[in-house]
Amino acid sequence: MWQSIRSLIFQTPCPLCQKPSQDQFCRDCTGQIFSHRFPPKFQQWQGNFPRFVWGQYEGQLRRALTVMKFEQQPDIGIWLGEQLAEQWLQQPQAKTKFRPQVVPIPLNPRKQAQRGFNQAERIAAGFCRLTGYVLHPQALQRVKDTQALFGLSPGDRRRELQSALATGPGFNTRRPWLILDDIITTGTTALEARRIMEEKGAKVLGIVAIAAPSFSQPMELRQQ
Repeated sequence: MWQSIRSLIFQTPCPLCQKPSQDQFCRDCTGQIFSHRFPPKFQQWQGNFPRFVWGQYEGQLRRALTVMKFEQQPDIGIWLGEQLAEQWLQQPQAKTKFRPQVVPIPLNPRKQAQRGFNQAERIAAGFCRLTGYVLHPQALQRVKDTQALFGLSPGDRRRELQSALATGPGFNTRRPWLILDDIITTGTTALEARRIMEEKGAKVLGIVAIAAPSFSQPMELRQQ
């Protein structure tokens, strides 16, 4: 009886459907989010700039990312980062004695001021909590207020990002890096981040992310 009462007391509304939940999401929404997880063979880690993506950007996974960013729910990012870490740690590329450092893709300063947090940094915090990797949230900084990249051609994306990123506090070349983002589309931002870091002598292993639009690897990443 006490367990039943305790469960009722500590339940909170699921941020996606408002049903009572004892976890980050209710059981139904959690199941729907996991239904979008890529099978291991599609999560990929190959080529000159490997990527590892947890799931497909659709359905309740897409909604979870949207609610996190636009409804002030940064804890969703921590939860998503932990799911990403659990899957990552099962992969061969994670089984190395050289633990990488993690840097999130920096958010447009104006957007971060409005939102109050960088969603990629919240995901990275959850990811590093489980992996034990060191997080350097400011090792990359966005120094130019870029316009939204969605809808721009690959060439326009590259031009918009020119001189937009720079290394910042915490950047070093002692150990290799993993770049982390919430969503990968064309990969333009990740490629620019890698370029900036490698110009300063760092080794970048690849990028990890929660979601991508499809199983296929982004064209710009394939061409590297």
